[in-house]
Amino acid sequence: MENQHEKFIKRCYELAISAGKKGYDTFGAVLVSDNKIIKEAKNTSDYEKGIFGHAEFNLVHKVANKFSDKVFENAIFYTSCAPCVRCLMAIASLGIKTIVFGVSYKSFEKLLPFEQEIPNYEEMLKQMNVSFKMVGPILEDEGMHVFEYWGGEYHPLEELIREMDVLKKQK
Repeated sequence: MENQHEKFIKRCYELAISAGKKGYDTFGAVLVSDNKIIKEAKNTSDYEKGIFGHAEFNLVHKVANKFSDKVFENAIFYTSCAPCVRCLMAIASLGIKTIVFGVSYKSFEKLLPFEQEIPNYEEMLKQMNVSFKMVGPILEDEGMHVFEYWGGEYHPLEELIREMDVLKKQK
C-alpha cells in the first residue's frame, strides 16, 4: 500500500507545483477509488477577492453529489499537505474514511510566520461520531520542496524557512 500512497502523493505534488506556477499557493489533492484517480484539484485561492480555493475544498466541491456514499466510504483522499480544519471538515462531510497527506502540520509550520498548536483532529471528530484516519507524512522531504513554487516565483526552500524564522523571532 505504501507504494500506492507514494504514487498518488506524487500526483498531488505535481498538481501543487502546477498551481504554484500559475501564481497560487502550492497545494494539490486527488480522490482515489479502486486504485484509480477519479477526480483531482489544485489550489485556486485568491486572498484579494476573498476566495477560499484550497485544493482539498475544491476537490470536495467537484465530487459532492457525483458519487455514492459507498464510493466515498471506500475511497482515499490524498492531499499534498495535511489539510486545514476547514478542508478537513469538508472532507469528513463526504464520509471519507482515509486521508493520506504528504507534508505534516509540523513541517508546514516551518513555512509560517508563527507557531501554532495543532489539535488532534481525529480525536476531536471522533467525539462527534465522525471517524476517519489520517495517514502520513508520505514523501515529506519531496513535498516540502513543492513550496519552492509558492505564488508563481521560485524560491529555494532554505530561503523560505530562513525568512519565516526571522519573522518568528521578531514576534
